[in-house]
Amino acid sequence: MLEEPGIVAIARQLERSPAQIVLRWHLQLGVLPIPKSATPSRRAENLAVYDFELDDEQMQAISALTRADGRLFNADPATHEEF
Repeated sequence: MLEEPGIVAIARQLERSPAQIVLRWHLQLGVLPIPKSATPSRRAENLAVYDFELDDEQMQAISALTRADGRLFNADPATHEEF
């Protein structure tokens, strides 16, 4: 998802990382994201999502990336190794 062209474009537009865009999208939806990183700089980046907002058009563009089954990629719980 972090390489999705629409997310990358929004990140460039707002001078943020794609990860920050995705985290901000979750927050604006009222969802509590739980990011994971062992890298101090990425942890700091993950926290730097409260000083900007996505506009309605950006929110809709990201929300439109989902598929009918709700998945963003082929992460079938029956076969995907992380599940």
